[in-house]
Amino acid sequence: MKTTIIGCGYLGLALAEKLHQNRHFLTCTTINPRSIKKLKKTTQKSLIMRGTDKNEVFLILEDNDTIIVTVEAKNSDEFENTYLQTAHTIKECAKEIEAPKRIIFTSKTSVYGNHDGMWVDESTPLKAKDDFARILIDTENTILSLNDFGWRVAILRLTQVYGGENHEIIDLFKESYKKVLTGHSDYYTNMVHRDDVVGIISYLIDHDIQGIYNASDDEHPTRDEFAKKICAKLNLDIPKYDPTLADFPDNNKRVANYRIKEKGYIFKHPNRVI
Repeated sequence: MKTTIIGCGYLGLALAEKLHQNRHFLTCTTINPRSIKKLKKTTQKSLIMRGTDKNEVFLILEDNDTIIVTVEAKNSDEFENTYLQTAHTIKECAKEIEAPKRIIFTSKTSVYGNHDGMWVDESTPLKAKDDFARILIDTENTILSLNDFGWRVAILRLTQVYGGENHEIIDLFKESYKKVLTGHSDYYTNMVHRDDVVGIISYLIDHDIQGIYNASDDEHPTRDEFAKKICAKLNLDIPKYDPTLADFPDNNKRVANYRIKEKGYIFKHPNRVI
């Protein structure tokens, strides 16, 4: 199977390794020259490219059967260009390509917005208010419109991804730890191990599954409950929380994962690995 991964960073590199093991003929793109050396170990083609480069994108789409988009913006200034403009570029190319393709796009569960701690699933109305989430919603709609060209479309909405070098829960917690954290202590946490994101994408391909799916594990402790568990292990003071500080997203929800389970996927890490 000829497969391309557009945006091989933290997630895309791990996915490339998995698909290489499954005997995919891989073309992978990155904007980071340092990633090329890693990609050459698992890919037949690797190149430095942005998702907005129509000429390069057209050639890649035309030459592959399955397109996986795992782009990631480095900062808020790049959100629209990284996500929405990449989606628009793919759509423009799709208009000129005769053979329909399969496309899998990794979105985020931030598109749901704040549901006051209630459960959300793939049918839940999207209430996102911040610019980043609105851009993602527009991006999802652009990707979904590829159905009009006969493309087989799947969107995977990711919770916070952890796992792998420098991305274990302990690493992420240490990086953000302060004695006073922004936001509410009783907001729920939603996470998923990188192995499961890779596993779900591989499963979607193998079973030709379309539609929208959440990627989240089975655990949803509050921020306070989660912090207490990690602080006990690290022998740190349990942080306090200040909701008056404005830089924490107001997105309180519990993300349900039953839909991908109904399709037959079995989570490797249904519970947090600490």
